[in-house]
Amino acid sequence: QRLELAHGEQALHSGHVLALSAPVGALAWLSCYGFDTVKSVQQSQPLDRSAANKAPPLSTVAGATRHVWERGGVAGFYRGALASTSRAVLVTASRLVAYERTKALLSEA
Repeated sequence: QRLELAHGEQALHSGHVLALSAPVGALAWLSCYGFDTVKSVQQSQPLDRSAANKAPPLSTVAGATRHVWERGGVAGFYRGALASTSRAVLVTASRLVAYERTKALLSEA
């Protein structure tokens, strides 16, 4: 179904919005996936630091980044990216179609 803009102008078909937003979602997610990996390494560290009363080396951004790099190089930052990016593509595309459709319905009222 073709969406219409508020001023009666024709907008893209819902399928086109879906097809165009999917790669955008993939690129957006992939561009920040390495940062998400570092964050996940940091969050996986235990909270109990009483052993030596100091922070473990992976609790800092630099320490977590070094850890990922030493274990896998550049590929280590993107391990598991395919599954996460596939999810992001579906979420981004469906969210944008829902937004555009809702906007079109509200402009009719």
